[in-house]
Amino acid sequence: MNDEFHVMYMYKKIQAEAATTDIKTLEQLLKKFRVVVAERREEYYQEIGEKKAQKVREKRLQKLCEKMARDRVLPHDFL
Repeated sequence: MNDEFHVMYMYKKIQAEAATTDIKTLEQLLKKFRVVVAERREEYYQEIGEKKAQKVREKRLQKLCEKMARDRVLPHDFL
């Protein structure tokens, strides 16, 4: 519960900072954020094991495909 509150607080703080920050700085922060998220995701997958991690990846990919279908975007358009 404490972690959720902290994340929500940081989200509001990030929104406030974004309103007064230039695009270049925001893009740099976004790149750093993506790296951190990828690292945390890998750590999580290692913790839960490879078989379970594969299921999580499949579910995430399925949700992405469903969203793309709703938006009428075909995955092979990107290839």
